[in-house]
Amino acid sequence: MAEDLPRLSHLAPGRASVHGTAVAFGAEGVLITGPSGAGKSGLAAQVLALGAALIADDLTILSRQGAHVLVSAPPDAPAMLEARGLGLVPTPLHPPVALSAIVILAPSAARLPEPEHMAVLETPIPVLRHPYRFDLAAKLRLRPWRGM
Repeated sequence: MAEDLPRLSHLAPGRASVHGTAVAFGAEGVLITGPSGAGKSGLAAQVLALGAALIADDLTILSRQGAHVLVSAPPDAPAMLEARGLGLVPTPLHPPVALSAIVILAPSAARLPEPEHMAVLETPIPVLRHPYRFDLAAKLRLRPWRGM
């Protein structure tokens, strides 16, 4: 399903932007992607309520640093999360962390999917496909990408 992988806009060598929301589980960054209205910011709000931190909402910067890809907010990004139906909610932004996984909000055909990776700035990153559902935030707290 390569057609639903996030599209990177290359800004400079080793640097790109992507339409998506990034959150931090400690030192592990997760990029949440999907079509407009798929629930990226809603999922981010749920994981924030469970203790994660917001890195960037809507537009995320990816930067290659050694063997890692860092996720960060654009320099002029407001410290806010867009909450559909509520507006912009002030939310502190977490500093950059290493990208550990990409979540694609899309149907998954498999109950027990095979591990999948995406090359991001020449670094393989685990990909998790899951529809936006009430239990996804809790599942992400389990950090399922660690075994991939």
